[in-house]
Amino acid sequence: MFRILIKKYLHESILLWCALALVLFFFPWVRIWTVSQFELTGFAPLIEQFKAFEKFAPVPLEQFLTYHGIIGITYDEPVVLLCVLTWCIARGTDVVSGELNRGTMEMLLAQPVQRSMVLASHALVTIAGLGLLCLLIYAGLYLGIHTNSTPVASASKLTLPWLEWTINNPFTPKQMQNVPLNQLVKPQEFIAATMNLFSLGFAVLGLGVMASSFDQYRWRSIGIVISIYVLSLLLFILSKSTPSMGIFKPLTFLSAYQPAWMIQQIHNHPERQWYLSNAQHAKSWQETIGPMGYVSILMLLGLAAYSVAFWRFTKRDLPAPN
Repeated sequence: MFRILIKKYLHESILLWCALALVLFFFPWVRIWTVSQFELTGFAPLIEQFKAFEKFAPVPLEQFLTYHGIIGITYDEPVVLLCVLTWCIARGTDVVSGELNRGTMEMLLAQPVQRSMVLASHALVTIAGLGLLCLLIYAGLYLGIHTNSTPVASASKLTLPWLEWTINNPFTPKQMQNVPLNQLVKPQEFIAATMNLFSLGFAVLGLGVMASSFDQYRWRSIGIVISIYVLSLLLFILSKSTPSMGIFKPLTFLSAYQPAWMIQQIHNHPERQWYLSNAQHAKSWQETIGPMGYVSILMLLGLAAYSVAFWRFTKRDLPAPN
């Protein structure tokens, strides 16, 4: 029966997964190709115009003049977040309230199957789909880094006679030469950010399953999860607006989604990629938690939500179909 449930959920989700997978695989490559057409130092005057908004950024704006920084913004792109959240909310809210809404839950539970098995098989398919989507994002980044080159300005050298010193020649303009991106960026620096994206999706998925286990109308479950996410986003933005509003940071789970900060830390200190705690090197409250610490927070939130969902679904009385 477990295999039958797996096939059922695979059949229900395969079209959505394929559509999202195509976007998430090609979008990072297209974005890297677009970025690689420009020499980043030319954006310095533009960055200066946005200095007033630096407090809303997870890293200094100068970070976005580096190739690992500008590529790392991919994890904060609305397209990427929208695709991941669409999968998690659409599939998470369907498991209980979706079946009740369609009137198919009664037929499903009439079979020799435990309620916990229904949630477990759905979780296996949905979490595996989320993991594969995140792997496709990383694969798109990896392919983009290894198949694109970018123009880099290099000054001609001038050798001083007798002294044997080599300096930049101030009398000739800088020359542009194409350099492969894999010489400027290491794909390994984006592993922790990919895991952070997966953990965010898992947390939202858990919230979706929990909301679904309490309700019988799918549209209401979707509305609850979206409301929680939007409220968390507003609290996150508010917490970064002024120092006095920093008290709201612990109240939003989005504070644990820090892919740009992780990439900066790992670029400067590769050995810290797997740190749970970074307190010995911390210069601010944010740096007291290591990259894997942020991943763990979101994973624990998702596990807690799933635990509540299992408890509620196995104990509740299911309404009769309409």
